[in-house]
Amino acid sequence: MESKEPTNEKIIEAVKSYYGLKIDENAYDSADVYAFEETTADGYSVYVVANDMRSICVSEDVYYYESDVPSAIMECIVNSNGYCTLYADQYFLDDIYFDDMLLEEFAEIAEQIHEGIRNDEGDYGFDMAELLWIKEEFTESEEINQTVS
Repeated sequence: MESKEPTNEKIIEAVKSYYGLKIDENAYDSADVYAFEETTADGYSVYVVANDMRSICVSEDVYYYESDVPSAIMECIVNSNGYCTLYADQYFLDDIYFDDMLLEEFAEIAEQIHEGIRNDEGDYGFDMAELLWIKEEFTESEEINQTVS
Protein backbone atom coordinates (compact mmCIF):
# COMPACT_ATOMS: atom_id res chain seq x y z
CA MET A 1 0.00 0.00 0.00
CA GLU A 2 1.27 3.43 -0.90
CA SER A 3 1.15 6.16 1.70
CA LYS A 4 -0.97 9.26 1.16
CA GLU A 5 -0.72 12.60 2.93
CA PRO A 6 -4.02 13.54 4.61
CA THR A 7 -5.72 16.78 3.66
CA ASN A 8 -5.09 19.84 5.81
CA GLU A 9 -8.73 19.67 6.89
CA LYS A 10 -8.31 16.13 8.22
CA ILE A 11 -5.12 17.09 10.04
CA ILE A 12 -6.79 20.14 11.61
CA GLU A 13 -9.76 18.05 12.73
CA ALA A 14 -7.38 15.45 14.21
CA VAL A 15 -5.61 18.13 16.27
CA LYS A 16 -8.94 19.51 17.47
CA SER A 17 -10.07 16.00 18.39
CA TYR A 18 -6.80 15.21 20.19
CA TYR A 19 -7.16 18.26 22.43
CA GLY A 20 -10.94 18.07 22.70
CA LEU A 21 -11.06 21.53 21.12
CA LYS A 22 -14.41 23.07 20.36
CA ILE A 23 -14.50 26.53 18.79
CA ASP A 24 -17.68 28.33 19.76
CA GLU A 25 -18.31 32.02 19.13
CA ASN A 26 -21.39 31.84 21.36
CA ALA A 27 -19.64 30.49 24.47
CA TYR A 28 -19.07 33.91 26.00
CA ASP A 29 -19.87 32.79 29.54
CA SER A 30 -18.65 29.21 29.36
CA ALA A 31 -15.40 29.02 27.40
CA ASP A 32 -12.06 27.81 28.72
CA VAL A 33 -10.08 30.17 26.47
CA TYR A 34 -11.12 33.54 25.03
CA ALA A 35 -9.42 35.08 22.01
CA PHE A 36 -10.46 38.29 20.30
CA GLU A 37 -9.32 41.63 18.92
CA GLU A 38 -9.99 44.91 20.71
CA THR A 39 -9.27 48.51 19.82
CA THR A 40 -7.54 50.86 22.23
CA ALA A 41 -8.88 54.34 23.04
CA ASP A 42 -6.47 55.83 20.53
CA GLY A 43 -7.37 53.44 17.71
CA TYR A 44 -4.73 50.71 17.90
CA SER A 45 -5.60 47.03 17.59
CA VAL A 46 -4.60 44.70 20.40
CA TYR A 47 -5.33 41.01 20.83
CA VAL A 48 -6.60 39.32 23.96
CA VAL A 49 -6.03 35.67 24.87
CA ALA A 50 -7.32 34.87 28.34
CA ASN A 51 -8.80 32.08 30.43
CA ASP A 52 -11.25 34.37 32.23
CA MET A 53 -13.11 37.27 30.62
CA ARG A 54 -13.74 38.86 34.01
CA SER A 55 -10.07 38.94 34.93
CA ILE A 56 -7.91 40.09 32.02
CA CYS A 57 -4.35 40.97 32.94
CA VAL A 58 -2.94 43.49 30.45
CA SER A 59 0.67 42.39 30.95
CA GLU A 60 -0.12 38.68 30.48
CA ASP A 61 -3.24 38.43 28.29
CA VAL A 62 -2.96 41.33 25.82
CA TYR A 63 -0.78 41.12 22.70
CA TYR A 64 0.28 43.96 20.45
CA TYR A 65 1.56 41.70 17.66
CA GLU A 66 -0.95 39.58 15.81
CA SER A 67 1.74 37.00 15.05
CA ASP A 68 2.04 36.10 18.76
CA VAL A 69 -1.65 35.29 19.16
CA PRO A 70 -1.90 31.82 17.53
CA SER A 71 0.88 30.38 19.70
CA ALA A 72 -0.65 31.97 22.82
CA ILE A 73 -4.00 30.36 22.01
CA MET A 74 -2.32 27.01 21.32
CA GLU A 75 -0.47 27.17 24.63
CA CYS A 76 -3.77 27.64 26.47
CA ILE A 77 -5.31 24.73 24.57
CA VAL A 78 -2.36 22.42 25.26
CA ASN A 79 -2.50 23.30 28.95
CA SER A 80 -6.25 22.70 29.18
CA ASN A 81 -5.73 18.97 29.84
CA GLY A 82 -8.43 17.39 27.76
CA TYR A 83 -11.44 19.35 26.70
CA CYS A 84 -11.25 22.99 25.71
CA THR A 85 -13.89 25.40 24.45
CA LEU A 86 -12.38 28.34 22.61
CA TYR A 87 -14.46 31.49 22.38
CA ALA A 88 -13.38 33.10 19.11
CA ASP A 89 -14.92 34.35 15.93
CA GLN A 90 -14.01 32.27 12.87
CA TYR A 91 -13.12 35.43 10.92
CA PHE A 92 -10.68 36.39 13.68
CA LEU A 93 -9.12 32.91 13.60
CA ASP A 94 -8.80 33.15 9.82
CA ASP A 95 -7.14 36.57 10.11
CA ILE A 96 -4.49 35.25 12.50
CA TYR A 97 -3.95 32.07 10.45
CA PHE A 98 -4.91 29.83 13.36
CA ASP A 99 -5.33 26.82 11.06
CA ASP A 100 -1.60 27.10 10.27
CA MET A 101 -0.89 26.84 14.00
CA LEU A 102 -3.02 23.70 14.21
CA LEU A 103 -1.11 22.21 11.25
CA GLU A 104 2.19 22.97 13.01
CA GLU A 105 0.89 21.39 16.22
CA PHE A 106 0.15 18.17 14.35
CA ALA A 107 3.89 17.57 14.01
CA GLU A 108 4.16 17.70 17.81
CA ILE A 109 1.38 15.18 18.46
CA ALA A 110 1.37 12.96 15.34
CA GLU A 111 3.22 10.13 17.03
CA GLN A 112 0.75 10.10 19.94
CA ILE A 113 -2.16 10.18 17.51
CA HIS A 114 -0.66 7.27 15.56
CA GLU A 115 -0.15 5.29 18.78
CA GLY A 116 -3.69 6.04 19.92
CA ILE A 117 -5.14 4.78 16.66
CA ARG A 118 -2.92 1.68 16.75
CA ASN A 119 -4.07 0.91 20.30
CA ASP A 120 -7.75 1.57 19.48
CA GLU A 121 -7.77 4.56 21.85
CA GLY A 122 -9.15 7.01 19.33
CA ASP A 123 -10.45 7.46 15.84
CA TYR A 124 -9.23 10.50 13.98
CA GLY A 125 -10.78 9.69 10.59
CA PHE A 126 -7.59 8.67 8.78
CA ASP A 127 -7.65 5.84 6.27
CA MET A 128 -4.90 3.20 6.10
CA ALA A 129 -2.84 5.05 3.45
CA GLU A 130 -2.92 8.22 5.57
CA LEU A 131 -1.93 6.27 8.69
CA LEU A 132 1.01 4.86 6.77
CA TRP A 133 2.05 8.41 5.80
CA ILE A 134 1.82 9.55 9.44
CA LYS A 135 3.93 6.58 10.50
CA GLU A 136 6.55 7.28 7.84
CA GLU A 137 6.70 11.01 8.52
CA PHE A 138 6.40 11.25 12.28
CA THR A 139 7.29 8.03 14.09
CA GLU A 140 10.77 6.72 14.70
CA SER A 141 11.53 3.37 13.16
CA GLU A 142 13.44 0.67 15.03
CA GLU A 143 16.13 0.68 12.31
CA ILE A 144 16.90 4.33 12.97
CA ASN A 145 17.00 3.75 16.74
CA GLN A 146 19.38 0.80 16.35
CA THR A 147 21.69 2.72 13.98
CA VAL A 148 21.95 5.66 16.36
CA SER A 149 22.56 3.53 19.47
